[in-house]
Amino acid sequence: MPGLTTYQRGLVQELREIYQLLSLDFNDIEEYPKAQRTTRLELMKRAAVRQEVVTTYTQMDEYVASELCVHFFGTEKNFPTLWKTKNFQLFNYHFLEEMSLLPKFRYVKALRKIPKAVASDIERLNALRNGVAHAFSPENLKRSRAVWRDKSIFSLEGLKAFHADMLTVKRYFQRIRRGRY
Repeated sequence: MPGLTTYQRGLVQELREIYQLLSLDFNDIEEYPKAQRTTRLELMKRAAVRQEVVTTYTQMDEYVASELCVHFFGTEKNFPTLWKTKNFQLFNYHFLEEMSLLPKFRYVKALRKIPKAVASDIERLNALRNGVAHAFSPENLKRSRAVWRDKSIFSLEGLKAFHADMLTVKRYFQRIRRGRY
């Protein structure tokens, strides 16, 4: 692979091995028996979508937690500096780590006005994440179904809608950080 550093080539090789280990190597689908190909491809797609939903949930949780940190600790010191203090460590270990996204978000909503669309998307993200993280077949769930804007999250259309909405939410929190709200 010309143009890549030794480290980058190592990462590519490691990713190939990880994808193979986790049976996510869709580029090599013809290596699987014909009878397994469709099922394996569907499972790979579901794994990729699950990863996106859980990663996005984790990122939203981080944005909300950051808002709480600013509320309690201010903006005079940055987070790396704050992490060196016992109070900040205790706050993170015994408050932020113990709370899931929605209770943290409710606290932030009590502190500032959050646009309805952003609040709704975060609440729907929470339900979606619960469905895809806690059920192998979330389509069969009554409450936390794998649907975004009336489309299956496992469809390209559903994932695109999810991605667009989450991009809007991310931008909202990024603007807050820059003091535009």
